[in-house]
Amino acid sequence: MGSLGIVPDMSERRFRICPICEAACNLEVKLEGEHIIATTGDAADTFSRGHVCPKGLALPELHDDPARIRAPLVKRGGAHVAVSWDEAYAAIAAGLGGVRERHGNAALAVYMGNPTVHNFGLTLGFSEVLKALSPGQFYSAGSIDQLPKNLASMLMFGNGNAVPVPDIERTDCLVVIGANPIVSNGSLWIVPGFRRKLAALKARGGQMVVVDPRRSETAGVADLHLAVRPGTDAWLLAGLCARLIERGRRPELPARGIELLTDALATIRSAETRCGLSAGTIDALADRLMAARRPAVYGRVGTTLTRFGTLTSFLIECVNVLTGSLDRAGGALFPEQAYVAPPRRRVAQTFGRFTSRVRGYPEVMGELPVAGLAEEIETEGTGQIRGLVTIAGNPAVSTPDSDGMARALGQLEFMVSADIYLNETTRHADVILPGTSPFNDSHYDQFLGSMGYRNNARYSPPVLPLRDRPDEWRMMLGMAVAIREGRPGAPEELDAFEDEVVVAAIARHVGGDGVLRGRDPHEIFQAIGPARGMERLLDLGVRAGPWGDGFGSREGITLEDMATSPHGIDQGPLRPRLAEVVFNEDGEINLGPDAIIQDIERLRQEGTSDGLLLIGRRNIQTNNSWLHNLPALGAGPRRAILEMHVAAANARGIADGEEVCVASGAAEVRATVRLHAEGDPDTVVLPHGFSELSDASQPEQRRGPNSNRLAPADHIDGLSGTAALNAIPVEVTRLG
Repeated sequence: MGSLGIVPDMSERRFRICPICEAACNLEVKLEGEHIIATTGDAADTFSRGHVCPKGLALPELHDDPARIRAPLVKRGGAHVAVSWDEAYAAIAAGLGGVRERHGNAALAVYMGNPTVHNFGLTLGFSEVLKALSPGQFYSAGSIDQLPKNLASMLMFGNGNAVPVPDIERTDCLVVIGANPIVSNGSLWIVPGFRRKLAALKARGGQMVVVDPRRSETAGVADLHLAVRPGTDAWLLAGLCARLIERGRRPELPARGIELLTDALATIRSAETRCGLSAGTIDALADRLMAARRPAVYGRVGTTLTRFGTLTSFLIECVNVLTGSLDRAGGALFPEQAYVAPPRRRVAQTFGRFTSRVRGYPEVMGELPVAGLAEEIETEGTGQIRGLVTIAGNPAVSTPDSDGMARALGQLEFMVSADIYLNETTRHADVILPGTSPFNDSHYDQFLGSMGYRNNARYSPPVLPLRDRPDEWRMMLGMAVAIREGRPGAPEELDAFEDEVVVAAIARHVGGDGVLRGRDPHEIFQAIGPARGMERLLDLGVRAGPWGDGFGSREGITLEDMATSPHGIDQGPLRPRLAEVVFNEDGEINLGPDAIIQDIERLRQEGTSDGLLLIGRRNIQTNNSWLHNLPALGAGPRRAILEMHVAAANARGIADGEEVCVASGAAEVRATVRLHAEGDPDTVVLPHGFSELSDASQPEQRRGPNSNRLAPADHIDGLSGTAALNAIPVEVTRLG
């Protein structure tokens, strides 16, 4: 049955939002019966408008991949064997329950990977697993990705989820720092078809400036490319903010702390020499921003995955504030989405409420930095991690000091993974629960739904029916019940558990300040669309959301409306709404929080790094450590190669195409060199997400040097603890 109680239509065409990356392109899926023939971009989609990348085109290969796990696996005698769902849940109950009985909840930890946030059912179900497990420590891919952005928003707006994005359809000056949207089509910014939108920006007289050590694909089409030294964006932005303030720019929005910020920035005297740009170049950039009518500044992993990731993210928004761009049409705005989560009593979002046991890394929004996870497993003492649950993540490849992480995973007493492949991480698991094919799942992007370039209501029902197994929502409920009861749950128990979750969500809506305040909970329960599934919660949130029908109290949409609108329901351009997202008690933006002022002082005292610095890069055919087993994405030239400037290569006697050793303080890898003559000469570039491990379970996997092996675990952002996977000091030498 489909997610709304409808048998999926087996006609020749169906539509499905691609769940692989943040572009969220809508796909037209061509079928013969239940066989997926091909996918193409949906030209009629009101949001992605026909855009599609190689990953979306390769989804049929993922669906049919014989290496994809299709049944639960339990490790017996050192080998994984297929078992029934009840056997898997029983093993989870015994294994995790045993760790808890022997060592307490503090010995349990959870790691959540990026794919989780692209799956609404997995996200909601996983939250129930967390409640049942009550682990001592929680980790996610956020601390090797965007957590500095969340922390910067928390410090400025009091709301870590308030992430503004460029209003690209109306801006006339877009500054992109440490991002490559020609390849990514947005990151923490859903903007499929970025190249077309950039062409439209230029056609109306606009311009784009790219700040990046590398001559990236985006830098190659920019009006101006500024090749800064890796990891120095904070100095550039500090100098830029100081210039804007010196020229009389002040916040036009309700704000406090500008004097504290001004005084702190006055101590930064080396912006030009540290970032590698001249004073005149920074002056010209300030002039360009001040001359623009609707400028917007945007930064991504090149800015967050550095030793000053939080400060850099904060200063980006300071520039948007000082130029009058924040919360203004054509500037940086806060998108909306159809779904609203059940309201909770507002509490202060947390930062530094507790620290990690070994290194003292800070908690941010309830999670600890994954850079410290391996040591938490290996270091003896009270609170040592003995049991781990990983959900759709591959930390053995994706985290800093990957060798140390792989070694640590092998020392756990018990481990559970939910994944679609037997990979570098899940090979250590005692139980593996299989994820579903994207074509067997519905799709709603809750986490990224509030980051679109335009407001839109979009939902995809399953393309194909799911048989002989639970969907990922039900899979997580089964795991939660097994943990809670110490045994597998019967189907009627899972139904009752789901009802409990739905009733609790309704109660929070009815007791909150939204459109459902004071309504009859029983009436709402009966009116929710589907009979079963996570769509019950989605329908509730959509109808209580900004565009919902309030269960008949106003004109608006329902989940059924979204399901029967396969090309999306356009909700118009982004709008100013700062007052809705600022959670500071006084309603003002805070430009001078103590943590930022102190980090500016740390920036002032930071030493210089001479020599080569390693950064990552993104390929349009890859997405982190996923999808390397798909033939269509592995075709063509080798991608896991080291880019190196010809001047640096000549100084080391290295020729194009040679094999080299890349060494850091953590490890060394072998790579093939490709020389170029553009960008910062001391920058070397290696894509992340590849692995040298030979694993027969993924026979087609494209391999290559793993750049994260080179990242020391203690090379972190000083505020958030996020891994600084960029600007890693390395040596590059010829082999042979």
